Amino acid sequence: MRLPPAMSLLLLALLALAGCNRPNYETPVKAYQSFLQSAQRGDDKKAYAALSQPTQELLQARAQAAATASGGAVKADPVAFFFANVPPPADVTQVSPSGEEGGVATVSVKSSNGTSQVRMVREPTGWKIDLTQSLQQP
Repeated sequence: MRLPPAMSLLLLALLALAGCNRPNYETPVKAYQSFLQSAQRGDDKKAYAALSQPTQELLQARAQAAATASGGAVKADPVAFFFANVPPPADVTQVSPSGEEGGVATVSVKSSNGTSQVRMVREPTGWKIDLTQSLQQP
């Protein structure tokens, strides 16, 4: 079955647009930028997907503990838990690589609040933000 040329062009345009919002986890910098764009747009689920698996597991455990402690008044939703307790990224002006060794990298994130180093890890789906060390600090 052949589609009319106008319909084929429309289909190609829709497919191209659908790919524009996909996160890019190919490099540590691109992965952080994808996280940042999702967080700035308020797409918490997409931003949460940019976090490493160990980070997500730790947040799930903390969300469950909060739900248990509240007697069920708080839902055990790690996405809502994370974004309710972590301020949105400040006005980031630059994201650049700081170092990479094996499956671990660091990106330097500059904003009006100063410069911070963000740990990234390579997972089967690409580079992800790893907050496990900072979340375990008192």
